[in-house]
Amino acid sequence: MSNIPEQSELGREFAQRSREQGITEGWQQGITEGRVDLMRALLRAKFGEIDDLDDLARHLAGHDRDGNIARIVAGATPAELRS
Repeated sequence: MSNIPEQSELGREFAQRSREQGITEGWQQGITEGRVDLMRALLRAKFGEIDDLDDLARHLAGHDRDGNIARIVAGATPAELRS
């Protein structure tokens, strides 16, 4: 019964697009998580364990990541990075 939609050309096309979309979304999520992991490691190396490490890493990785890395290396404080 579950293969009935794939018996038509439209059904096969829909199934293929669904598979591709799932792969693309998973790939993008993996890249995003990798960027957050990198930012978390950088923050931890620079400041040690801070209370909002995960939230700050996620925020900085999602907004001007390269600029935020440069700010950290240049000596910005966690308070400056939060603003």
